[in-house]
Amino acid sequence: MDVLISGASMAGLSAACWFARLGHRVTVVERADGLRPGGAPIDVRGRALATAQRMGILARIEEEKVAILEPAPVLDGTGAQVATLDLRWFANETDDDIEITRDRLNRILLDAIPDGVEFRFKASIAAIADGAGGVDVAFADGLRERYDLVVGADGLHSNVRRLAFGPEKDYVRHFGHYVALVDLPADRTWHRAMLNVPGLTVAVRDAGDGPQGMMLAASPEIDYDYRDLDAQRRLIDRLLSRVEAWQVPAMREAFVDPDARGFYFDSVSQTRMPGWTRGNVAVIGDAGHCAALLSGMGTTLAMVSAELLASTWTEAGGNMEAASPLYHERLRPYVEQCQAFAGEGAPIMVPPTQEALDERNAMFREYAARFAK
Repeated sequence: MDVLISGASMAGLSAACWFARLGHRVTVVERADGLRPGGAPIDVRGRALATAQRMGILARIEEEKVAILEPAPVLDGTGAQVATLDLRWFANETDDDIEITRDRLNRILLDAIPDGVEFRFKASIAAIADGAGGVDVAFADGLRERYDLVVGADGLHSNVRRLAFGPEKDYVRHFGHYVALVDLPADRTWHRAMLNVPGLTVAVRDAGDGPQGMMLAASPEIDYDYRDLDAQRRLIDRLLSRVEAWQVPAMREAFVDPDARGFYFDSVSQTRMPGWTRGNVAVIGDAGHCAALLSGMGTTLAMVSAELLASTWTEAGGNMEAASPLYHERLRPYVEQCQAFAGEGAPIMVPPTQEALDERNAMFREYAARFAK
């Protein structure tokens, strides 16, 4: 059967791999001109480890995992060290969890996709007309084609979800924070640390592919065009303007540089939907059940949902009406479990008050002392 996948990141690449391996003709469309670079290091954990094993890529993921970082200084708003962060505790990692950069994992997933899958970059879907005989798709360039299944793996601001299920506001729940990432210039020395003031975290880390700057800021929902990068840079500049200490001014310069690599800005949000299929259209990954950045489970859900959708739909002979109940039964409990993790991270990463910040730093000092023994 003919399957169209919108989005070429972890969910979309995983889905392309599974649908192609199960014998379907697969086309992947991606709005960008290639695999999108950058992003925070992510974890392959839980059920995704078994998925990766069945894909034959677990060993390579293990080979390319990022090194466990040494404890990092935690700074106050003046740049003075007030605690130490040991990421072994903070990430709540087990011996089985694997941390890897997004770029590395995307390349591994791409290499696992069978020959014959068609990729169309700088392409997007303009309209979807679903019917008993399949899905008629109109593309932004005027091309029209019919598919047996359309899969939206196009992220939190999913175009497929909007076209097939309704407006974003019906499904995306803002968690009160915004996150920004950027690759920092290599022509200066960057010191790895995390700085906090109430409601704002600024950090520098290097996961093996060069220094990266990160901002996590508490904020009510902001009305902006998520495709307007200049507007995003202005928002980041305003959010970072509270702090002039440490390396923050230089990081502001990196964030507002239109030529900076690895730039990313978005809300910390969850996608909550009563169902992830409608007719012959399905959404997976962040498009269907984003667990939010602070859960640490987004990549796992992307990989697991891709395998489950492909296998369940194939078992049902391409009949989504028959596949959908079983797909939801298999996936819903795990999505709920993963999304529940998200609420635990915000008070630790971005304490809202000075009192909460002092308590968090005391906890960091206690755990750092334990690990030092």
